[in-house]
Amino acid sequence: MQQSDSVGQRAGRFLLLVTLVATAMGVVVVTQRLSEDALALLAGLGCGVAVLLPALMLWLWRRQEQRLEEVTAARPANVAPPVIVVAPSLPPGYNISQPALPGNTAVWESQPAERRFTIVGGED
Repeated sequence: MQQSDSVGQRAGRFLLLVTLVATAMGVVVVTQRLSEDALALLAGLGCGVAVLLPALMLWLWRRQEQRLEEVTAARPANVAPPVIVVAPSLPPGYNISQPALPGNTAVWESQPAERRFTIVGGED
């Protein structure tokens, strides 16, 4: 099943077609009314612009590269990244209790924790 194009795509194609037809008609009318010298001048100008465009694009491309190099050179090379310190969680076996003391300060109480040791490379 073929999907139809959107209205915007059809309108764009129509405008492109109208522009091409108007340009072709303008070229025909202008070439019929101008003298041979004027047509030669227009042809020379058109060829000159066509030759100039690649050189202009190359110049703009190199200019953009120079700007990027300047931005890269202006940026310090060895900037240390920002350091973010995160408070660690409580180790196993410790709780924070809040007794009813003046100022209500937290007290760390240790609880005996079972510890396991694994000997790497040892025989069982």
